[in-house]
Amino acid sequence: MKRDLHLQSNADYNGNNRRPLTPLSCIAIDDDQFSLSVLEKHCSKLPFIALKEVFDNPLEALNHLKNNQPDLVFLDINMPEVSGISIARKLQGQSMVIFTTSHKDFAHEGFELDAVDFLLKPIEFERFYQAIAKAKEHKDFLDLKEKVEADHEYIIIKEDYQNVKIKLADILFIEALDNYVKIHTNQRTYMTLKNLKSMAGHLCSKNFMRVHKSYIVSLNHIDYFSRDQIHINDSVIPIGRTFMKKFREEIQN
Repeated sequence: MKRDLHLQSNADYNGNNRRPLTPLSCIAIDDDQFSLSVLEKHCSKLPFIALKEVFDNPLEALNHLKNNQPDLVFLDINMPEVSGISIARKLQGQSMVIFTTSHKDFAHEGFELDAVDFLLKPIEFERFYQAIAKAKEHKDFLDLKEKVEADHEYIIIKEDYQNVKIKLADILFIEALDNYVKIHTNQRTYMTLKNLKSMAGHLCSKNFMRVHKSYIVSLNHIDYFSRDQIHINDSVIPIGRTFMKKFREEIQN
């Protein structure tokens, strides 16, 4: 069973008011209801955590993760049907993991999977706060890494649990598809769990442009265009009405 949550606080650890932060999106997976309630209580005290959902059934959680990519997953290790270790292996490179368990014997195996931290139950708030601070620091590092990549000649995406390097010069256009994007190149098409806005942040603005709510195109690969369409190889990309003026100004310059 899952519960939908929207837990955010405007108070920091000391209870002081501070400017709203962009919170880490997270979910919790644990077959023990009391453990989930502890995590909910701890998350509600911090402004940089948004606990979206909790799951006491790991199979339901896996199904949710097929189409959603939280920044962080609180993950119990010893669960029926599917172990937390098994779920963590599927999440490598997709979401950060903080293990929560009553058994310290699992710690070594957990850290081998690059977990951000390992929390022993019962989880005290002081220790929980330390783990979240580590996760926030790691997320800031990943965000910086992505910005640096945008200034270089390639991007790295996650596809089928593998990190794939794609040269920017090879990208023809990018297409939004529900919670995924399809990256079209001359060689093949890639699919990864990202939205178009997030993908645009990794691309050089001089060479790529959003021309529709569902499309980003490489200006270098445009063969020809009309008033409301762009042709790249055998593909026809629509130009959205709100993007037409900016596109014509950019392409003419």
